[in-house]
Amino acid sequence: MSIHILLIAPSAPPKNSPEAIQVGRLLKLLNPSIRVTLVTPPPVNSGWAREDSTLTVDRPRLQVITPTLPVHRLMHRILTNSRLAWYHVPDTEFWLLWFTQYIIQQLRESPDVIYSRSGPYSAALLAQQLKLVLKRPWLMHLSDPWADSPYRRLKGKQRTLDQAYESRCFTDADLITLTTEGQANFYRQKYPNRADSISVTPNMMPVDWRSYRLLKPSPDQAFQKKVRIIHVGSLYGDRNPDGLLTAIENLFTMIPDIDKKLSIEFVGNMSKELSLKISSYPACIYHGSVSFKEAMQYQINADILLCIESKESTPLHQCFLPSKIVDYLALQKPILALTPKKSVTSHYCHRGYGWAFEPDDVSGITKFLLSLLQNPNKFQISLPPPPIELDPIRVTTSIENKLLALSKV
Repeated sequence: MSIHILLIAPSAPPKNSPEAIQVGRLLKLLNPSIRVTLVTPPPVNSGWAREDSTLTVDRPRLQVITPTLPVHRLMHRILTNSRLAWYHVPDTEFWLLWFTQYIIQQLRESPDVIYSRSGPYSAALLAQQLKLVLKRPWLMHLSDPWADSPYRRLKGKQRTLDQAYESRCFTDADLITLTTEGQANFYRQKYPNRADSISVTPNMMPVDWRSYRLLKPSPDQAFQKKVRIIHVGSLYGDRNPDGLLTAIENLFTMIPDIDKKLSIEFVGNMSKELSLKISSYPACIYHGSVSFKEAMQYQINADILLCIESKESTPLHQCFLPSKIVDYLALQKPILALTPKKSVTSHYCHRGYGWAFEPDDVSGITKFLLSLLQNPNKFQISLPPPPIELDPIRVTTSIENKLLALSKV
């Protein structure tokens, strides 16, 4: 399996973001005989995707090409400023397309196949330009829907341009993968002439997920007698904990000493306003943004792992599977999911991995938490084995097979 992959992944280790973590797992597990050239800009240590040395990947024969702006951090800050929002199509990494010729000049050897990982979506546009010049086949992976994503806020001419970029990439990509079957079906219907080229590559569990299950919680007397519910990951936009916070407020009227029985903790990025709001509620704690290693320890310390999604229940809202759920499933701890009906997350909960409520179902959430505090052993449920479709070796092998098949075209 001696092939050379040109991997376009702006979100790659050591950046601490969900997509970078997935790219890191892939790099660790790809067959050692596969040569990889990774194209990724340097961390800028601003925003929500900061550098995390615990995520660094050491892979033999890995060439890294780093598109770098003059005075990179300053220039990056200028280009991503909201005053230049008109140019942020498809996203703030639009400037990567300026480096097409630079990347080609830096290649030590011509690739057999091009593989792009988005987000950001600029990765796909860069890969498309490289495909046209290098005349090599291209596998485009979208971790989330693109132009029609309910989390994108583009309007008018920007939205029209965004749709055009997406259409161009779906036309030129040789194969396209998405993370859930619902997302894949959406694009099969949107681009029926490409339906046979669209398939699913789900996010994968941690490479060493079996050993994670054996890790023990760190002793902490302050939390010893509490039920600990922990949310790891970013909260933004429609993903907010309002329904949960109202439920906590209701519980406080029934159980004034709720702080002694329950701890709901948030780890990750969010606005300052939201973090202050969360911290003002009984039993709620905000720990801030931490390294992946620290975030994993919080998950190990949890009794229940929390996921919060949008309360909207459009077909595309239902098609998301937050990457945190993949890690939660690997840890074999029950999940409390605030998620739309019929979502992928609720599907896993109904398979026996936890409990699902709609995000604004305050009554249901309140009753669940009250029952939990009255019977703390409720969270000690027997869970099914982690889903085989998310096994890291299985997912990586599927990607390898797709890239190998394309390299022979």
